Amino acid sequence: MRLAEREIQNTGDPILLHPQNKKPIGIRHALLALEQTYGKSVVSRGPGFRKQTVKGSRITLHFDSVGTGLMSAKPEKINSFAVAGADRKWHWADAIIKYNTVIISSPAVAVPVAVRYAWAMNPSQRNLLYNKEGLPASPFRTDDWPLFRPGKDESIDVNKPKKPSDYTPQDWTRPAMTP
Repeated sequence: MRLAEREIQNTGDPILLHPQNKKPIGIRHALLALEQTYGKSVVSRGPGFRKQTVKGSRITLHFDSVGTGLMSAKPEKINSFAVAGADRKWHWADAIIKYNTVIISSPAVAVPVAVRYAWAMNPSQRNLLYNKEGLPASPFRTDDWPLFRPGKDESIDVNKPKKPSDYTPQDWTRPAMTP
């Protein structure tokens, strides 16, 4: 049974987070039910952070639920990872998908310690991580530092976008899901 066609799907809105297009959310729930309730062998969720390994100036992130591989939502560079050293100063990171891992680095962080992914009130304007089945990775962090330090976390936008008075919700484009 084919649950989704291989077309681009729109889900969610950059300001009003409740999507107008409910079909992708229904497909995600159906996939979870097929796997967890009916015991079917399907990829039912997006990439989940498993562990990180640090080597020199890079952090390699390892994931489970990668399905047939990792991909970004758009063909551009992934720009949804931030990295920090022991000084706890966050910098947007360069991210490269290599097989089933993502390699993180930043010229501003010589010795990286921690990574945050999609760590913002609304990360929808960033190029996010998916598996090739079209299921998104959930936001995560590899640190256990305080979540927010007023006036100190300038590089990560933590403010919810303001809704203009004449705003019309518009779902954003994300990869299609396939079983």
